Amino acid sequence: MQWLSRLSTCAALLVIVGCSRTPESGQPPGAAERADVAAANPGPAAAKAPDTAMPSHENEGDEERGEKAGAMHDDAIRLTTEQIKAAGVDVAQVRRGFAGAIDAPAVITADPQHAAVVSSTVGGRVVEAKRNLGETVARGDTLAVIESREVAQFGADAAIARRQRELAEANFQREERLYAEKVSSRQEYELARAAFDEARSRERLAEQQLASAGGRTDRAGRLLLRAPIGGVITARQLTPGDVIEPQAKLFEIANLDTLSVELSLAPADAARVAIGAAVDITADGRSSIGKITYLSRVLDPATRQVRAIASLPNPQARWRIGETVRAAIASNTAGKHDAGQLAVPRAALQTVEDKPSVFVRDKNGFSIRPIVLGQSAGAYVMVQSGLQGDEQIAVSNTYMLKAEHGKGEAGEDHD
Repeated sequence: MQWLSRLSTCAALLVIVGCSRTPESGQPPGAAERADVAAANPGPAAAKAPDTAMPSHENEGDEERGEKAGAMHDDAIRLTTEQIKAAGVDVAQVRRGFAGAIDAPAVITADPQHAAVVSSTVGGRVVEAKRNLGETVARGDTLAVIESREVAQFGADAAIARRQRELAEANFQREERLYAEKVSSRQEYELARAAFDEARSRERLAEQQLASAGGRTDRAGRLLLRAPIGGVITARQLTPGDVIEPQAKLFEIANLDTLSVELSLAPADAARVAIGAAVDITADGRSSIGKITYLSRVLDPATRQVRAIASLPNPQARWRIGETVRAAIASNTAGKHDAGQLAVPRAALQTVEDKPSVFVRDKNGFSIRPIVLGQSAGAYVMVQSGLQGDEQIAVSNTYMLKAEHGKGEAGEDHD
């Protein structure tokens, strides 16, 4: 019985020891032993666990590249070709082989190839003036209605000649049919054909006389003065009720999409200019590029200057006839010393972030290019560095590009 008492005592002690090893943190039994074993023998999962206490640097390169991309975006001005044309921004090649510029005063005039004077070869009284100064007209539009005895006579002669031609034509067709049927003689056929030819000649003469008066007539026999070309009315010398004289200039019409620029050059400067040379036209912050189309070989005896004419595109109507401007003709040379000299027009320069810069054309619009400037030569400035020479840059209305860049920066700052 003594050994039974000892056995029960040992069992009680085992129960007490087991209860004392239960974790106070709420972990299941045996969790502490398994944690000790795992710490002593780390497995693959423990070896691959990241050290969260150390900062990560593997994205620093991406952040740096993002900053550079953002800086490039700051210098980009995204514009389509249509937007560039609408803004009136001209693009030209950087001048290479620059050897100076020739400055000359100039005046904008109408292009003789795109202008016309409207007059009447007969006198009369102005019944109605249908078009006013500055209006746009198309070819054939009626400008004025003139009542004239001569025109009325021309109209009557034309009407009579037209009727005689119709009768002669009908008679000739009948005689031609009868002659083919062996009913009429050849002599009668020839006489009918001659009469028809004569009637057609009289009709053409009457119509030419009427057309020489300056237009056609209405049903009342009044002259309808018509526009010979399409364009803008730049001069009007009549009002309703005026009595006009023959050959008087009544209207002037010009197509203002293309103008001319008349320059006066010294003989020494004219010797350095060739047909086709580019001309930079500037006035009051505006600028455009034209091209020399005429260079006189005769010296003006009054001014001792050489007359030159440049063609100037004007699709945005920036320039007006009679306006005084400055013209600069870039002079190029094939010399070895300055064959690589680059230059840009003054109108192409803008100050961006306190640096002289130009706007280089690219596929998305323009990009800002800081440059180092050299000496000035008339309307041009030489470039020491910053350009390769094969770029195309904006040469007019560059202030609009600068303003567009400023709007982009303001939007980014707001974001």
